[in-house]
Amino acid sequence: MKSKKIMSGLLAILALSTASCKRNDNNGSNGSNSSNKVELNMSVYYNNNDTRMRFLEGNQVPYESPDQSTYNAGDFKPVWQSLQSKLNFKINDVSDTGTQSIQKYFSTLVSQKFTVNSKPVNIAQGNSDQIIDEGTQHDTLVNLNDYMDKMPDFKKFLDENPTVKKTISNKDGKIFYAPYFDGYDDIERMMMLRSDWVEKLLDQDNVSGDIDTKITNLSYQPFYPNGINSDIEVLNDNATGKITIHKQIEDADNIISQMNSELGINGEKAIKLLRKYIDNNYITGKSIYKKRSELFLGGKAAYDVDELVALFRCVKLNPKLLTGDGSKKIVPLFNREPKNNRTQDYFRFLQFFGVRGVESRQQWFYINEEGKIVDTRSTEEFANGIEKLHQMYQEGLLLEDFTSAKINNSTDYRASLFGKSYKDSTAVGFATYDYNQTTTALNDSNPELNLVSILPAVADFDDGTDGNFIHYTESWRSVKTQGWFITKQTTGKELDKALSLFNYLYSDEGNRLMSYGPDEYLVKNDDGTIKTMDYQGKQVPVLSDTTKDQIKSLAKGNYTNYYRFYLGGTFPVGYVKEQGMEYQTVVTSAQPSLNMINKAIQYDVLQHPNHKTDNTNHLYDIVPTTLPYTNSELNNINSYSDLQVIFNSKTDKEAQTMTVNKLVINGWSIQDNYNFSTKEKYLDSIKTTYHLDNYVTIANEAYTRFKAL
Repeated sequence: MKSKKIMSGLLAILALSTASCKRNDNNGSNGSNSSNKVELNMSVYYNNNDTRMRFLEGNQVPYESPDQSTYNAGDFKPVWQSLQSKLNFKINDVSDTGTQSIQKYFSTLVSQKFTVNSKPVNIAQGNSDQIIDEGTQHDTLVNLNDYMDKMPDFKKFLDENPTVKKTISNKDGKIFYAPYFDGYDDIERMMMLRSDWVEKLLDQDNVSGDIDTKITNLSYQPFYPNGINSDIEVLNDNATGKITIHKQIEDADNIISQMNSELGINGEKAIKLLRKYIDNNYITGKSIYKKRSELFLGGKAAYDVDELVALFRCVKLNPKLLTGDGSKKIVPLFNREPKNNRTQDYFRFLQFFGVRGVESRQQWFYINEEGKIVDTRSTEEFANGIEKLHQMYQEGLLLEDFTSAKINNSTDYRASLFGKSYKDSTAVGFATYDYNQTTTALNDSNPELNLVSILPAVADFDDGTDGNFIHYTESWRSVKTQGWFITKQTTGKELDKALSLFNYLYSDEGNRLMSYGPDEYLVKNDDGTIKTMDYQGKQVPVLSDTTKDQIKSLAKGNYTNYYRFYLGGTFPVGYVKEQGMEYQTVVTSAQPSLNMINKAIQYDVLQHPNHKTDNTNHLYDIVPTTLPYTNSELNNINSYSDLQVIFNSKTDKEAQTMTVNKLVINGWSIQDNYNFSTKEKYLDSIKTTYHLDNYVTIANEAYTRFKAL
């Protein structure tokens, strides 16, 4: 036994030494052939020092990978080490560790003529609009279209996805960057809520002594005061296909109208009204559901937004029933953080009211029935949505002070409001609209928590008058707003190597590396090949148990942080990040509901935009991430500075709070010196005084060019 232990120890030391030598070679410091390798000066990172190509001093190092290699500060992370090894080149990392913003560093590089420490930068990142503008106006970036013969895998992807090729092209058809996709042709965000609370509120028949008796004033008014009469497509009981159910709610039966007819309402009354309402409209004599909670949960969900708000009220009014502590202040719907790009989730939620353009790939655009761009910010539907959000805020159904609140001195509302135990003083969150894996990962930290994804509310997305209610989401993955480019001063062997790198990430092998990590992070078959599994009809690599264990232990179950912090993946560089990796890391308790969402997509129960170019119904047209504006058009758009303040979605620390957030909190009023004292004044000034009509005219001219590319 002792000799075996000694031998085992010697082998471990030898393996560690070999791994160390291998790592040094890839860093270009000790390898015997390092002087012969092409060196590329590159700036690549995400948004902070934990998300760089190399490990910096901090919490991530030393890091021991699944193959027991140890990484220390200064080492390239596994993905970038592997890229250098496979493509036989060296990276000189010229990223500025003092800059957290890709957008700002791009501007710095432009001002420095893409030179750092007297060396030309070969590859860097930027926002797509910045890159296209720079390449078009100043001819400083490589037109990748001229080198497609050297990038066959990238060319193949663009040929198979013509909408993507148009999206990344400028007005002359030139392509200055390789795009990043955080998943492609797949759902992105969704509503997640505590199913345990839904079942506790709705599936019991008795009303126990734990029901609260506090009275509240009701601000929210019914969105469907005249009722609903529509066929709804849902999944069948086995989720093997779809069926049609009929949803008919008479005007007098509207649940919000019933609740509002009370002078005030308490927790007991709210629950009784909603239970009876579901019985009368979905169960008694109709047998649509076996349990009341099925109106909201599962593949047959057919709730509308009024019914959801009624559920929010029941949650809000019953802290004692749900948590055992009647003094808790429950938050029915909340955003992840106070940052503008997170508070914008409230506006994305307006899809539940049938509002389009609120989760657009670009700005607030959508394509109308005539095939033209419409900016939803100038529509009455959007203005009505602001009113509804304000009513919900007044009633305490949204997080109070959601633009600045701190919970337990934290602005991570998800972790704080879902808590580690129902006994936590802050464990009062019910629902959020966000990404599935990183949200439902919290189930593992709170044994009482059962977060699940649900279908969106049914709504009429055509013109609001034909009563054709469907499940629909605009949250569909396409070209992201950042990518990487090659500078025109890159020539000769450096250009050839840069092009091969760009192409490699669009090859099967390169995509697997960037999406799933090096082979050591995957399961192998007995013959040494990578084991695969089915994900949405495609075979994808299987993550090893060690990898999944590290995601839990090192990143609290958050796969995005794990890949960014430790592997160097999920960076906005040119490749298509596959979602089969994310799917495998969804916690066990949340997988059935996510499977249901995928089945709903598969059987057209959950409808969405697509990447086709021949849709006859423009409801399914996806808005391009970028449009081929001319220089004069860009200058014109950039002059509309008020729009950037009113609808500011920047995440920088100094970014101002979006004015529309203040309208949600305060209602129609004068905010930031903008006179939005009524809905009419808002609509008029947005269109004319602040030039949104001009903006849309310019956008449609660019969209015409886009379709002609």
